[in-house]
Amino acid sequence: MATMNGTLSHLLRNTIVKKENGLNDTWQKLSDGLDIVFKKMTNVTHEAYVNLYTVVIDFCTYVTTDTGTDIAGEDLYIKLEEYITNHVIQITGIIASLRGEELLHRYHEEWKNFRFSSTVMSSIFVYLNKNWIAREIKDGNANVHQTFTLALVKWHEFLFMELKSYLTDALLELIQRDRDGIKISTFIIKPIIDSYVELGIVKARSDEQKKDKEKSKIDLEKCQLFIYENYFEGRFIKRTEEYYKAEASNLLQNGSVVEYMRKVEKRLEEEKNRCSSYMSESTQMPLAKTLEEVLIIGRVELFQEEFRGLLVQKKDDDIARMYKLCNRVNSGLEELSKKLNIHIANEGHEELGQVADDAFKNPKVYVDTILRVHKRYAKLARDAFGSDTRFLESLDKASADFINENAVTNKAEKHAAFKSSELLARYCDGLLRKGSKNTSDDDDGLKDVIIVFKYIKDKDVFNKQYTKLLSKRLINEQSASKEAEETMINKLKDECGTEYTSKLTKMITDKQLSEDMCVEFRGYCNEAGRDVEVDFNVIVLTTISWPSMPPLKVHLPNQLNVCHEEFRSFYTTKYSGRKLDWVLSQTRGDVAAKCFKPKVYRFLMTAAQISLIDMFNGNTSFEFSFLLQSLEMERNILSQIVGGLVKALLLKNSADAVNGDYADDIVISLNEEYTNKTVKVDMTKYAIQVDAKKEADADQKTIDEDRKHLINCCIVRILKARQRIVHNELVAEIIQQLSSRFKPKIEMIKRCTERMIEQEYMRRSEDKNDMYEYIA
Repeated sequence: MATMNGTLSHLLRNTIVKKENGLNDTWQKLSDGLDIVFKKMTNVTHEAYVNLYTVVIDFCTYVTTDTGTDIAGEDLYIKLEEYITNHVIQITGIIASLRGEELLHRYHEEWKNFRFSSTVMSSIFVYLNKNWIAREIKDGNANVHQTFTLALVKWHEFLFMELKSYLTDALLELIQRDRDGIKISTFIIKPIIDSYVELGIVKARSDEQKKDKEKSKIDLEKCQLFIYENYFEGRFIKRTEEYYKAEASNLLQNGSVVEYMRKVEKRLEEEKNRCSSYMSESTQMPLAKTLEEVLIIGRVELFQEEFRGLLVQKKDDDIARMYKLCNRVNSGLEELSKKLNIHIANEGHEELGQVADDAFKNPKVYVDTILRVHKRYAKLARDAFGSDTRFLESLDKASADFINENAVTNKAEKHAAFKSSELLARYCDGLLRKGSKNTSDDDDGLKDVIIVFKYIKDKDVFNKQYTKLLSKRLINEQSASKEAEETMINKLKDECGTEYTSKLTKMITDKQLSEDMCVEFRGYCNEAGRDVEVDFNVIVLTTISWPSMPPLKVHLPNQLNVCHEEFRSFYTTKYSGRKLDWVLSQTRGDVAAKCFKPKVYRFLMTAAQISLIDMFNGNTSFEFSFLLQSLEMERNILSQIVGGLVKALLLKNSADAVNGDYADDIVISLNEEYTNKTVKVDMTKYAIQVDAKKEADADQKTIDEDRKHLINCCIVRILKARQRIVHNELVAEIIQQLSSRFKPKIEMIKRCTERMIEQEYMRRSEDKNDMYEYIA
């Protein structure tokens, strides 16, 4: 045993001696090579690089026993660590006395060289990295790093920590000069700040090795920017705050709010670009927050006070600038949106007030004024406010305010609530009538109608007025085109649904079917050999789809009676079980007058006018009583017809009407000396004149009845679905369902509810008085 122990001790002593001799020889070779790498004594050739790489491998691998190999490296690692430490200390001594921009330039140059040299060095020691160092790190040795990391750790420890304050001072001074407009070497800032970040990453990875794996993932993320944030960003943010506090105060003392906003916008953009150019992306948020606190938050009230003035002066660029600035802070836009709402409403009321007298009678003036205000602020909401929903809501709220109640509608007194709907419907009528510039190929005018229509509160009133005017266009063949009519109806359907436009669609269908039917009727007459003597056209109206029309009792000329009977015979043959009622109040016709030679006039007349003027084919004068008896008309109606044609100078009277009625003995005669510059004369404008107030009263009564019917249907529909419902819930549900057409009044809902109880559609619950129950 003693002999064996002695032999082993001898072998170990020999191994240690060999290793020590090998380390000294190896390090001498590596030290000479590292001098070339780090001190740039000469370029490293490929052959020299391979030799150094091989030296590391040869040293790390040696035979210890007959059973295998061992990996050596600790001594080599210690030598390398000492070398890097000494080299970094040497660099520190060279640049430690430098300050300002000179320090930055020298630091940048030394850092760039050191980092490159460390990369080369790390590739030489790659075998050490992959084996001994990797094993030590895996075993939890926190004092061992990959060789490149080791180099940066030593740079951080012996150079950066010594010079960090001076470096940051120099960087901040350079940035301030840049803010002051002094040209600087901006290229130098980014690589130095990058070194802060990279050193932080290296430190974080180094610290990671000292902590448990689960926690290190969280810590690494937080610690990577530790050096950057603590030694640069914190001081940069503080310096920024101080700089802009002073500048903001100076700007407000010596300039206007508008000039201040322009400068702030410019500064914000400069700082954003500055941060993007040579700082960490993580700085953007704290920098922006600091700038907002210093430049905007304390000045929001000043912006808000200036806002209305900018609106009045139409300074859209400055308004957009104010929006962008206020949008950067919490609750910065609420006050602006409120002020915009008030301003738009006031301007709408003011503009309509200036044209109230003209607009009350002229729908084009009314709607064009509304559109001018709305389009101005719709463009502002889109361009200056980026279609922000808060400002779009302000526009909508203000538009609804001045469109539904204004100086024009107030002139309608008790019918004020319906005036906007009426004027918009008449505006549509102007667009869709023959002679309008609007066509089916250019529907900008119809799009404008929908802009206003969306804000109309009582859409059922618009529908009623639109239906009446559409019926007149279709009956009198005054529509510009079928395509334009259908386009408008489709736009209304998109807004309010199919039910809203179902009657309008049916009216268009009736018109088309009637045109086809008239062609069939002529064929029917030709086949039967019947000559109706008159170019006769009929529109068959579906009663439930068309508006109610006033009846007219009159004895028609014989030629028209023959046409009526022939068409009735044709229609009953084609459609059995249907009944025709002639709406003579809507009948129009062309009458050729050959008695005023040398001219032959063509008069467009109503059925009543045609029947009256036909009497003068047999005689040139009649007493009023004879005309009244022959035509079988009501006295007041005939008096209006006669009075209109007297006014048109086609007839003469022996005495004027008293209180609108002619006496029986007054003679009505044909004016045989009648002349007119035009051959085609429209006499329908001298027909029965409708009393506008009476018509408005009748329309309101009809609308109220229609609304009651809709509310009744809504009540039944809700109760049928719910079976039982509390009164307040029923009211809320009714308002919600009908809001797209009109806003039902609570009083009307209550009356309808009581009526439905009386008719036994529903009843009050026995246990709860405010609970309704459906009766099946």
